[in-house]
Amino acid sequence: MSVPTFAEVNRITSAAAMREVIRRDDLPDDPRWWLAVISVGQAGLLGAESGLPGAEDWAPVLVESLDAAARRPALGVAETAHRRLAACLAAIHYFGARAGDPVRAPRLVFRHLVASLGGSPEAYLAHYRETLTAALAEHRRIAAGEGGNRRAVSGARAWLDGTRAALTQMCQELAPLLTEDDAAGEEAARWCAAAAAIERIRQDARENADAPAKTLPPRKRTPPTLPGSP
Repeated sequence: MSVPTFAEVNRITSAAAMREVIRRDDLPDDPRWWLAVISVGQAGLLGAESGLPGAEDWAPVLVESLDAAARRPALGVAETAHRRLAACLAAIHYFGARAGDPVRAPRLVFRHLVASLGGSPEAYLAHYRETLTAALAEHRRIAAGEGGNRRAVSGARAWLDGTRAALTQMCQELAPLLTEDDAAGEEAARWCAAAAAIERIRQDARENADAPAKTLPPRKRTPPTLPGSP
């Protein structure tokens, strides 16, 4: 059986059917295809707002879709970290926390996010600084007519914005749910301190950049969010 087309993906109404699709080993890397899968999953989960049956089944399928998309180079953590966290927070909001559930256990959701951001606040901030510096250098080259890699700048901006959004939402909505786990709570506090440090990194980068390239160009696409997103 052939892989569902973009249009066919958008007509899937069953979480079980979507799970069968995303577990295939012949899926495309096309980011538009995966964003369609994610959009369908988000809509299914949002059905909880109006009490639609089956909404709870969509939560793990949506998260599994995001994890599969994260392994695609065209999307990666840049486009999935914030969406995954939003999906998990929405599931916890709608259906309650559940120990041992990778979608609805706050500690497990936190651990997954930490791993996707590099494992430690120090490693994340170092990568953030390196990525921002490299992106600004490429942007300066583009602005000066010296070539430059626009795709690299776009990819860097996606990672910078996407991971920062996930970290900010973690501090606002997930960290307060970790109060019963002292170790996780302390680690979350360290990550929130890292989130606060990002603005200083951005300011330093702007001060060190040439005048024509003090900021990165804005991204044209705004990622969809679920209830509970900032």
